[in-house]
Amino acid sequence: MKRLFLAIAPNAAHLAQLTRLQASLDKQGRLVPRDNLHMTLAFLGQCSDDQQEALCDTLDRLAHQRRLPAFEVTLNTLDYWLKPKIICLKGVARDPRLISLFDLCQGLAQQLGLHTSEHSFTPHITLMRKAKVLPEFKAPSLTLCGHALHLYHSQSSEQGVQYKVLASWPLTAPKA
Repeated sequence: MKRLFLAIAPNAAHLAQLTRLQASLDKQGRLVPRDNLHMTLAFLGQCSDDQQEALCDTLDRLAHQRRLPAFEVTLNTLDYWLKPKIICLKGVARDPRLISLFDLCQGLAQQLGLHTSEHSFTPHITLMRKAKVLPEFKAPSLTLCGHALHLYHSQSSEQGVQYKVLASWPLTAPKA
């Protein structure tokens, strides 16, 4: 069994912007390592090899059919979420293609008997864990363009949790 999730990775320019933002956060928590920064579309939980294979086969087919839509989302609000004790950069899912991709990922998880979110979708990137307070400054605006969907394996190690990409699928722009 592997702990898996589907997510979008920030590009190099976004990573630079996010790490600058992290550097300005008060040291009241644990920064998410640069290589672990991502925007989750579906946390899948513990997956068997059969479930992982079925998920990959379905996403391979959908990507081949150009049914995984590219999207844009602006993340521009710094927020503190009390229960998970995180600081994140969040936005609002306005692009119908992003909402469609989120719904598709959640639907696949449900079909395979995997974890599905009980919360409404708030696009966000977690910057700090075990946070205590929200710093008081205005967050920069970051427009994330989703060009690839990644299947990540969340692996615990002595160095902490590491996210490894197991598979990727291109997201396609709508035909003009």
